[in-house]
Amino acid sequence: MGSARHKVLGAAVFVYCLWVLQSYLGVLEFDRQQLLSGEIWRIWTGHLVHTNSSHFALNIVAAIIIYFTFFTRIKLGELLLYGFVFAALISVTLLCIYPRLGWYNGLSGLLHALVAYFSMRLARDENKLFWTGLIIVWVKVLVEVIRAHSGYESLVGDMRVITEAHLIGAFFGTVTAFICMAHWREKGKPERRQVEA
Repeated sequence: MGSARHKVLGAAVFVYCLWVLQSYLGVLEFDRQQLLSGEIWRIWTGHLVHTNSSHFALNIVAAIIIYFTFFTRIKLGELLLYGFVFAALISVTLLCIYPRLGWYNGLSGLLHALVAYFSMRLARDENKLFWTGLIIVWVKVLVEVIRAHSGYESLVGDMRVITEAHLIGAFFGTVTAFICMAHWREKGKPERRQVEA
């Protein structure tokens, strides 16, 4: 009972902190020109702010659903570490590969990365049903890519959804999970001892 209460309290604190950060959108969002002029913190903070209340609400609802489906099984320190790493990978990739992208904000790219990674991780450690999470993320991302190439633009209100961040997030989450799983497999193998003839 206490553990469930702590998890609900943790989710509430997370939502409150994100809500407070919305007041600092101009200082925190991924802004190419400001980043290139030295405001490096935007690599991480751009994932924590949102363009408008609809964008914020959509990402918060998704984050809460994902949190109680996946992340309550993950230690907080590990979740923060992977969040920090994936946020940087997504932002730097957007910066390098999409030079015409002037700005970015929102939690969705990071959520795609975390769901892809922890789906594989939990499927390996606990329950094969978690593979469903990875399949859903990749089906969603591929549908978005196909629709974007067909000229369809995903919108939240009057704001274009930057689906490139979803693709990059799913990619890094999946690749990182494969690398970690290969490492754990190697680590789990018993050492071969040479037998002298």
